[in-house]
Amino acid sequence: MILDFINSHPESYASLAVCRRALDPGLGQVSRSTIYELAGHLEQAPMEEIAAYYSIVG
Repeated sequence: MILDFINSHPESYASLAVCRRALDPGLGQVSRSTIYELAGHLEQAPMEEIAAYYSIVG
């Protein structure tokens, strides 16, 4: 659901917030490469972190 939301709404503040929190606090926009990088990050992220992302996009 997290990646689905970000793919559908890459310009939303929620998408940017998740990507900044997961990847880079200085990120300016969500690109296709950012989404691919996020997918890899989510595969290894602890459940508590995943839950926080769900609360942002939910």
